[in-house]
This record gives sequence, structure tokens and C-alpha cells, in this order.
Amino acid sequence: MKKSIIVLWICLLSIQGGFAQEHLEVKQRLMVKINPLPMIDHNPRLRVGVEYISDKKLGYSIDFGMGNNFLNHWRLNGLVWGQDYSFFEVRPEIKYLFKNTQKSYTYAALEFFFINMRDVLESGSYQKANSGFETTFDRATFNKEKYGLHLKGGINYIVSNRLNIDLYGGIGFAKRDFSYTNVVNPVDRSTSIFDEWIPKDYLFAGESTIFHTTLGVKIGYTFFVK
Repeated sequence: MKKSIIVLWICLLSIQGGFAQEHLEVKQRLMVKINPLPMIDHNPRLRVGVEYISDKKLGYSIDFGMGNNFLNHWRLNGLVWGQDYSFFEVRPEIKYLFKNTQKSYTYAALEFFFINMRDVLESGSYQKANSGFETTFDRATFNKEKYGLHLKGGINYIVSNRLNIDLYGGIGFAKRDFSYTNVVNPVDRSTSIFDEWIPKDYLFAGESTIFHTTLGVKIGYTFFVK
């Protein structure tokens, strides 16, 4: 992921240099954007948002993501998540534009995010907080909550008056909480989850604060330009 962010930043700087000679034109824009990458994520969802660019080099946007078995059945097939899978996220963001031309605008942004995911798992296991042993179960309700912020940089390329592509990357932190409730037939075992080569993060109940990265692309449609 770190290497991908470095590559993205090199691309952004190269593209920005190519547009440096363009005439600066301050515009207002109202766009709707869709992010296709979350559709193939391990926690799949549909993420769409609206963005407004003001004439004062500021931009404001908010993205919403929603996932469930109906929307994401094709991706959920083969994953641990099942029929009761549900996902919701909200991501407000404020941007400062360095360049705003006919062809593109480059920006720095501060993004806040909140995520909640829920599912009912069958015949699984998890590790309790402050414990080195795993608990197996026949059935349990799993809930994930995560929130935090990112410092981002990006470039939005104007393909046409209506179509645009937004490339971005950033770093930040997140606080997350994994919990298991309504556990049916819990059995504590001395075998540790660490016996796995790469234990999945959702197998560890409890709270944690982690370094967080973001990298992606949005495809936008412009409804209003001034």
C-alpha cells in the first residue's frame, strides 16, 4: 500500500507539471461521483457522493456507502460474510484547490469517515480482548465500527464538460472496534488464532487505533459549471 501511494504521488506531480502552463480559471462545479473500488473490497459496498467546488478555491463533498447481500451478492459469494451482511459509511470532506483550470484541478483535502458493518456468522471463532485463546461458536452477531480521518492529495482531470476522473491518495489514522454478541454455544479453546499464517483482523474482538491509508479513483458527472 505504501509503495502504491508513492507511485500515485509521482503520477500526480507529473500530471500537475504538465498542466502548469494552463490559464487559471476559477469555476464553480457541482458533481456526482462514484467510487468503483469499494465494490470489490473485502467489505463490498456501493459508494457515491456529491461534490461542490466554490469560486474561493474550496471544495466540499460527502460520500455515502451502503452494502448488503442484495447489492453485493456477486462479491460476497465465497467470502465469510453471509445473508445478513450490512454495511454503511459516510465520508465528509473539505478540499483546498491549488489549480483550477479547464482541464483539471489539484487539491489537498481533509476527510473524516465513519463505518459500521454487521453480520450474523455461523460456525466460527474469534479471540476475546486481552486473551491469548480463541472462542468457537455455532452462531454469533459480528459488528465492526471504525472512524477516523485522512489527509489526502489528488487531481481531478476534466475529460469533458460533464465527465471527470478523480485520482487521490492519503494517510491518517482510524479507531476501530470489533465485537461479538448473541454468541450461541461458545467454547474456549487453548489453540490460539495466531496459529494461522495471517490472522484476519475481524477475528480479534476489542478496540484498537491504527495507521490508515487511502488510495482510489472516482468517476464523476458534472451537473453544473459556472
